[in-house]
Amino acid sequence: MATTSYENTSRGFIKTPHGNIEYRESGEKKLPKLVLLHSSPRSSIDYQPLLKYLRPYFNVFAPTTAGYGDSDRPPTPYETVDDFTQSLEWVIDGLGLKTFNLYGARTGAQIAINYQIRNQAKIENLILEEPFDYSNEEGHALHKRIHTYYPEKADGSHLLDMWERSGGSKPDADFNEVTENFMHYLNINAGWEDVKDLYWDMGWEGAGPHAICNFNVFQAAEQVSCPTMIIHGSESRLIKLHEKYLTTISGSEGKIIDTSHYADKLGNPSNISGQFSPHVEPEKWVKMISEFINK
Repeated sequence: MATTSYENTSRGFIKTPHGNIEYRESGEKKLPKLVLLHSSPRSSIDYQPLLKYLRPYFNVFAPTTAGYGDSDRPPTPYETVDDFTQSLEWVIDGLGLKTFNLYGARTGAQIAINYQIRNQAKIENLILEEPFDYSNEEGHALHKRIHTYYPEKADGSHLLDMWERSGGSKPDADFNEVTENFMHYLNINAGWEDVKDLYWDMGWEGAGPHAICNFNVFQAAEQVSCPTMIIHGSESRLIKLHEKYLTTISGSEGKIIDTSHYADKLGNPSNISGQFSPHVEPEKWVKMISEFINK
């Protein structure tokens, strides 16, 4: 394990049997442990601006899912949520975490559910942000539409397409945020030929989506055995499964956050419009997590 530090955050790598996995850490070691799992095709850098809000209350760890961000791609492309969960188990072991609280957003929520049922003694509390069920034709069609590989073109126009997707043409676009989005897409775009038969036209970006589209999340959720909080935005299209999650996970509680005032986050696809985002209301997010974990 090697780390570098900046802005009260340590960034390092855990060496696993399938390569090096990036992670970020913040907060004093004596504080309660909190692990954050991001959505696809993002990375742990999404949590970087939020760590300062969590730091006073938690020792936070944010790993980057295998194959995304600066984490190595696995030697054989992952096909299942179990594959991604195994990678997370190696990371948790490498970090030396015995027990902790686990937070998963979107794709990360599916991995979080699976991790809990495979490692019940380790998880104190489970928090799921905008969980859904994609193991159906609708879910497959959605992910094929919103995730895509950009074939390289000699004139570089594929880069302009990726810049457009990143929000670069929006009025008053923030250059730093657009650049961050662009680098996410550029990094994950390479090497489509390796996975074109497995991840459809999504390229490597589709690794996580492919796995959750073939994961029976509610069958897994029935086995969750720790206190669980389910979070959805009031305007989220995913809210239609909020009650099903509450009835499936025994003893769980729900939070519906008013998102009627949200402006779409720069570069986000329209399908996540209205979903809860901790970047919009970080203080509310931290309070919600703290109250749930400490009650």
